[in-house]
Amino acid sequence: MKKNWCILLGVLWLSTVLGQETPVTFEKDKETQLIGDVKHRYTVSMQKGEFLQLHLLQKNVNIQVLALSPEKDTIKGFNSNYTKEGTDVVEFKAKRAGNHIFEVSPYIPSSYKDTILTNYINRIHGSYVVDKFDILSKKEHQKLLALRKVQQDSAISWVKNESITLKGVKAEIGLEDLMPLKSVLKDVQIVGLGETSHGTHEIFQMKHRMLEFLVKEMGFTIFAIEASHIGCKPINDYVLHGKGNSREALGVQGFWIWNTEEVIAMIEWMRAYNTTVPEAKKVQFVGIDTQMVGIDQAYANVAEYIEKTKLEKFPEVAVDSLFSYLKTTTEKDDLLPQRKELYSLLSYLVLHEIRLVYQTSRQEYQNVVSDLRKIIQGVESGDRALQRSVDHDIRDEYMAQTTFEVLKKENPNAKMVLWAHNGHIDKKTETFVNGYQRPIGSILKEYLGDKYYAIGFSTYEGSFQARDYSPKHKKFGTAASFQIVPLKEGSLDWCFTQTKKELFFINFNIQSPSNAVHTFLHTNRRIGSAGANWTFEYDYTPSRNIAPGESFDGMIFIKETSAAVLSPGGKQEIERRLKLGR
Repeated sequence: MKKNWCILLGVLWLSTVLGQETPVTFEKDKETQLIGDVKHRYTVSMQKGEFLQLHLLQKNVNIQVLALSPEKDTIKGFNSNYTKEGTDVVEFKAKRAGNHIFEVSPYIPSSYKDTILTNYINRIHGSYVVDKFDILSKKEHQKLLALRKVQQDSAISWVKNESITLKGVKAEIGLEDLMPLKSVLKDVQIVGLGETSHGTHEIFQMKHRMLEFLVKEMGFTIFAIEASHIGCKPINDYVLHGKGNSREALGVQGFWIWNTEEVIAMIEWMRAYNTTVPEAKKVQFVGIDTQMVGIDQAYANVAEYIEKTKLEKFPEVAVDSLFSYLKTTTEKDDLLPQRKELYSLLSYLVLHEIRLVYQTSRQEYQNVVSDLRKIIQGVESGDRALQRSVDHDIRDEYMAQTTFEVLKKENPNAKMVLWAHNGHIDKKTETFVNGYQRPIGSILKEYLGDKYYAIGFSTYEGSFQARDYSPKHKKFGTAASFQIVPLKEGSLDWCFTQTKKELFFINFNIQSPSNAVHTFLHTNRRIGSAGANWTFEYDYTPSRNIAPGESFDGMIFIKETSAAVLSPGGKQEIERRLKLGR
């Protein structure tokens, strides 16, 4: 029998300013304030084998829960949501009888120190509500597990039956198997293509194949990637006009993760395709990222314009030394002084528009203002102090802004393929990217609605490429191949393997799903998720929680993958960074 929560939950102690503990009676549905770094402790009496289910509804605070043994030793930590809103789920099985303590507190990143930590704590002002609290007997728990197994099997059966089996990941092998996607994507303007890591061979190839399909069959004319907006311009010159060559152009964008043989093959395909179609159907290659990478040409353009228009007499900004510092610095804890100088320079350009246009031309003026804005966006994206002072991801917001700028400039109705990490193309506002919420995908979904379609990727085994990083020595190494450690039973990747399909696409946007399918789409599950760096010091593969139907509109599953192939230019970029200690 379930125990009555009023009896079992007992007493909540709130730490006061004086450090005393005052007992407070627990009441279901009562809103409890959580301010600063206060900790709330609940005592729950449990017998061996009993199972606790606790749902805490968060309001403007990201909470964590620690389960403590009767001796007050930490047994397990819970933080299933990683957002300031929504429900945190705690499920705990008692291995021994006694009073267990569950400590509820705000989640505070361990990397925050000194004034950053103090400011973060001072901004914590939220609350939570206990939405569910049950203790199941051992028998009841077994029934719950059996029910979940039935629901999971039903959802896996749905994925197996409704997914579209794909015949391969390589481009130019025919598009017949992808034709069912035409009805799924017929009204879509931007298709986001994610990835489980920044270095997976088969995912890169599949995204190339998707580009081929969307360009040839659905009229997409813009390819956008999570890379420097300024730095990708030489690539666009090559695919549109044949200027230069693909390898040198790819090197200019500055991101070693994209400097691979797979991306070069895609660029060469774009160039070949563009030579066979009229101007209106040619596909462009644009970068939408705004980091302090691959923007050397922007620095040069702004400096030359200032010298040309005699703005070097402008006393507040020493442009040459400012740009030199920004291009070489590795210290980004606080770039406020540099940002102020850049703001001052931009203000001067805007205030003297008429005179500057007269001295040069409208196009030249607009170009230099655009370049300076991208420099400022890069600096703001890299300024750690600025990022920690806001509750959204600065970089992703600027990427979304650049995406809309590209569409406005080229054709507001143009169709775009967007290549980025799963975390960036995620359509859920509460999703964390690099520690902050509101990824680019959520912004595109907010503005475009169903005209944005996010396709996530999943894989189960194999390997991926990343730079080796030693947490112990805090030092970067070279690029390496890391083995994928398959996630446990119940993870999203594992569920997909149970379909016995090696490669498929599944659409999540369906009407009237069954209860089992709805639960599957809206329940958090682990999925492999690596970035540009990983380490041999850990014996597991990085992963994160997602509710698949809330994060993506559809997904592509590739059961086994391998590491991307770094080009000679990519290897040179790694060597350059090693010499600079980066």
